[in-house]
Amino acid sequence: MSGYPLLSSLKNPSEIHHLSHGEKTRLAQELRELIIETVSRNGGHLAPNLGVVELTIALLSSLDVPDDSVVFDVGHQCYAWKILTGRLEKFPTLRQKGGLSGFPKRDESPYDAFNTGHSSTSVSAALGIARAKRAKGEATRTVALIGDGSMGGGMAFEALSDAGQSGENLLVILNDNQMCIDHVVGGLARHLEYLRTSQRYIRFKTAWEVRLGRIPLLGRPLIRVLASIKRFGRSWRRKGGAIFEQLGFRYYGPVDGHDLKDLERHLQALKLVRGPLLLHVVTVKGKGYSFAEEAPEFYHGVSPFDLTNGKSQSHEEAKSFSQVFGETMIELAGLDRRVVAVTAAMTQGTGLLPFAGRYPDRLWDVGIAEQHAVTMAAGMAAGGLRPYVAIYSTFMQRAQDQVLHDVCLQNLPVVFALDRSGLVSGDGETHQGIYDLALSLSYPNLTVFAPASEIDLKAILHLSRRHQGPVMIRYPHDIAGSGHLLPDDIDFASDPLDRLFPLRKLSDGTSLTVIALGTAMREAEKAVNHITNMNPELSVDLYSCICALPFDYHNMLESIHKTGRLFVVEEGCEIGGFGSMIVSEAVRLYGKLYADFAGVLNRTSGQAARTELRHDETLDPEGLSERMIRLISRTVVPAP
Repeated sequence: MSGYPLLSSLKNPSEIHHLSHGEKTRLAQELRELIIETVSRNGGHLAPNLGVVELTIALLSSLDVPDDSVVFDVGHQCYAWKILTGRLEKFPTLRQKGGLSGFPKRDESPYDAFNTGHSSTSVSAALGIARAKRAKGEATRTVALIGDGSMGGGMAFEALSDAGQSGENLLVILNDNQMCIDHVVGGLARHLEYLRTSQRYIRFKTAWEVRLGRIPLLGRPLIRVLASIKRFGRSWRRKGGAIFEQLGFRYYGPVDGHDLKDLERHLQALKLVRGPLLLHVVTVKGKGYSFAEEAPEFYHGVSPFDLTNGKSQSHEEAKSFSQVFGETMIELAGLDRRVVAVTAAMTQGTGLLPFAGRYPDRLWDVGIAEQHAVTMAAGMAAGGLRPYVAIYSTFMQRAQDQVLHDVCLQNLPVVFALDRSGLVSGDGETHQGIYDLALSLSYPNLTVFAPASEIDLKAILHLSRRHQGPVMIRYPHDIAGSGHLLPDDIDFASDPLDRLFPLRKLSDGTSLTVIALGTAMREAEKAVNHITNMNPELSVDLYSCICALPFDYHNMLESIHKTGRLFVVEEGCEIGGFGSMIVSEAVRLYGKLYADFAGVLNRTSGQAARTELRHDETLDPEGLSERMIRLISRTVVPAP
């Protein structure tokens, strides 16, 4: 690849070990330049990847991959890894349809040990791989690379508790990019850390442990006593590692994550140490690109941007659903002191930054802890507050048990705002927001909405403030649009939520009944217009549905009594989803009926633009109109 001579010269990751320190430094520079260039064009996770360039080089220089396994937590930081493990030429296709995934994928390369996309899973997966290796008699290393944000997830703590007592040869690398290097890496502490990772010291220590272990009765207890004394000494001078020592890990660090020599020395030395280890590495998120270093949260995941000034290339001025949600939350908080917001490390992504600025004492960002967020909100509701929980649809999957048991079964007034619902661009199957309906439509006491426009979302949010029960609102990140189909006399101050339940008719007809949920209405309306323009003899009863549960079966039955045919459109799982529910109930209530429903069938499709995903699922106007015409062409079954 022209412009990256050192990168292009590497044919195998094992060659990195033979590079000089100066060459590795140049390699890091080329990696950063390529990552910045590609992400500026394709979008992606910039700041996390820039922060682990040296660490990635050190890992590949010190380990024997792919025999040694590296599991990336979430996978936001795997770009340099992909480039250095045989995917340089394909890297320009990052996050494009048919191109490289933005996350580790086992079917993409043998160097990717485990598929990831959600956080806090790396230690569990790596421990499983380590145990599998031991069961097969293999002695290779297993590494889990986890960030300080992911370490806050409950699953990570469960895994650390198990791994620390396991005795497995597992190295957990804590990538800490939220702090600066403090006094523990200077002076005496730094010297002691250097001694502890000296290969001569490790060999000496191991030899004495073997000798003491041979002493009958007293050997093993003596080793444990000496280990306890050492742990006490380390925790006295280094408070940061005390919790890991107590869990059973040998803790090393913190280490400067941008010092290649120090990183390699630690990794080489730790290859000689058996059992569970934790290496604490301090990095700078966005390292090497000033805009990303200054605003790492903004550059965590970005759309295409201008390299020279770091500004997004998107010129859209229309509001997204996320922005509408954030603005409306400020309105609600001004009306009602009980209104509070809860999110899980997604304050900016869910549009809540302005709310946090206006009402900082009424927003709780609990970090990557969705289960805790939901149950805490349930407690808030039980205590008299009106909590709004804003989480991406794909991440709310992690808290479904809490939604059911702690909120719905108690009929508590918690409002769930599920951002990025439906098909999602770029990030592939792990980030698709297509499961929320299939998972939640059977939950008791739950009301489920899918707004089709900005006005819909504002109305739902306002009315949900007074609803006595749980509410789930699903919407994409797309431009909200300003369509107005609500009752003209709706009153936010006094009307009940059920004013939004009825289906809303967009066109009148006798050939087919079409019901489109939420923003799927846009594509369905285009499809219907195409059909009627091509054949004026055809007419369609088209309904916009913004309330999935409870559903307006009365108006649906009146329509299919005229048409004899029903077609339901959603941007969620086709199997077990909204359309499946509506059609099965329609058949039960009406009898013989020609019906079809359209949703997402290919749930493991790779990354692509949202328009491309819709086309592949026949959820675009062309695909929908073809399916509608096929349904219309079937012989009508007389009503019973």
